Order: sequence, then C-alpha cells, then structure tokens
Amino acid sequence: MRKLIFLLLIISQSSYAVDSEQAKQAAKSIFEKSSSAYTKESLTKVFTSGGYTEKESSEYATKLLKLFNSDEFIGKIQDIYIKHFTADELVQISEILDQPAYAKFLKLRPVIQQEMSAEINKITSSSSGTFYNLLGFALKA
Repeated sequence: MRKLIFLLLIISQSSYAVDSEQAKQAAKSIFEKSSSAYTKESLTKVFTSGGYTEKESSEYATKLLKLFNSDEFIGKIQDIYIKHFTADELVQISEILDQPAYAKFLKLRPVIQQEMSAEINKITSSSSGTFYNLLGFALKA
C-alpha cells in the first residue's frame, strides 16, 4: 500500500512539473508575442503623444524595452499569468496570438494606442466642455 501511495505521489508530482513547465513556456510566449510590436520608435511616439518631450520619450522607451527583455521581469510576468490561468488556457491563448488577424492587431496596437492617447489629450484639453458633458452623462448613468 505504501508503494502505491508513493507511486501515485511521484506521478502526480511529475504531472504537475510538466504542467508547470508548459504553463511557464506558454506564459512567456504570450508575453513575447504581445510585446513584440513595441519598438523604440512606437513607444517613443506613445510617450510623446502623452505629453513627454521627445528626449524623455526616447529614454522611457529604451528603459521599457530593456525591462521587457530582462529574465527577471519575464519571470514575474510568467508568474502573473500562471496565477490567473491554467496551463491549458495559457497554451490556448498562445495559439490565438498566432492567428493572422491577432498578429496584425498586436502589430498595430502601439499605433492605435498613440492615436487614442492623442484624441484623449485633445478632448481633455478642449475648453468646449464636450469632455465634461460626456463625463457628466457617464456619472449620471
């Protein structure tokens, strides 16, 4: 009986190790695929549209890309994904990211975010009251 329990324990531990490694690899793949569209140029544009100077934006973009490529940061991102998703779910998400339409979305995301940020800046700095009317409407709802 002890041998059977020990054998079951070993099998369950090895299964967990495989799932854990699979989850780590899938989580890393998700992060790499979803952040691959960010270049120094695209991040600089995002920061610049947010009101930072060109020099500040370039420095922030460089630091962010360095962070994105650090093993320590990637490990923390893997842990976050693993906390919220099973290994099977992470594999499925990773596979979705390989779809052509989603790959296009990821590639264009920095550009879209830049354009959205510019529109938000225009609306919030406008003295026409449009933003405040919208905000008032949203608060009443």
